[in-house]
Amino acid sequence: MSVLPIEDRSTWEDNIMKRRTLDIAFSVGGVIISILLVVVGLILTDQKDFAQTYVASQLGEQEITFPTKEALAENTDEALNEELLEKFGGDQSKVDAFLEDKNLTSEASSECLNKYAGQKMVTGKQAECYAEHFIKLHAAESSIVDGVAYSYATIGPIVTEARNAVTAAKEAGAPQDEIDELQAKADTLQRLRVDTLLRADTLRGLLLTSYGFSVFGERAGQAATVAYIAAAVLFLLSIAGFVHAFTSKKADDVILVAEHKEPVPV
Repeated sequence: MSVLPIEDRSTWEDNIMKRRTLDIAFSVGGVIISILLVVVGLILTDQKDFAQTYVASQLGEQEITFPTKEALAENTDEALNEELLEKFGGDQSKVDAFLEDKNLTSEASSECLNKYAGQKMVTGKQAECYAEHFIKLHAAESSIVDGVAYSYATIGPIVTEARNAVTAAKEAGAPQDEIDELQAKADTLQRLRVDTLLRADTLRGLLLTSYGFSVFGERAGQAATVAYIAAAVLFLLSIAGFVHAFTSKKADDVILVAEHKEPVPV
């Protein structure tokens, strides 16, 4: 694109745009966008603060405290393996498959449990750790009945079967000792289903939800930082544009000419 010499511009009856005009236009636009980015950053920062405060207050109300390091040290891999061996009838292969399938480690081997040992739960990371390395472990240990590991959903038919066995025994006139034994088994399975598995799954789900909410807050904080940095860079570039517009020797150069054509007579 050619630049018209200043001395020749008076001969043109066209609208012209100088380099200064373009610099000012871009600089003003940059300032406006940087202000908008700051506003977006403030909104994201507010969301981050809300998420952190909300998660901390909700978790604090639960008054959950992590076990001490001394308590964690007692629950070693060896102790966990022995307990599971007993539940699986001494079959080590079932124990190994169970630990791998559930992705379980002992309390003593859990890095996050030892990291937060003795602390009160107030953050999303702590909630995730407690849910995945404490509740999940003990719920899984308790879920094994007669060498089979159940969940809240899969143990339902077993509970129904045990109840039906009690009803059948009563109808068949079985001895009271047999009925009492069947009833005790049905009650044990029902307590396992409701008091252990259901409550564990519910609390674990709530804690993981709090963790997920805290992650959104962290992401909002990171996005806010990016917005602030972009706003600062854009603002500095805009300032540089203004300086260039009023100090550059080429500020009066014409970079665009819009010609006015006379209408063609009919």
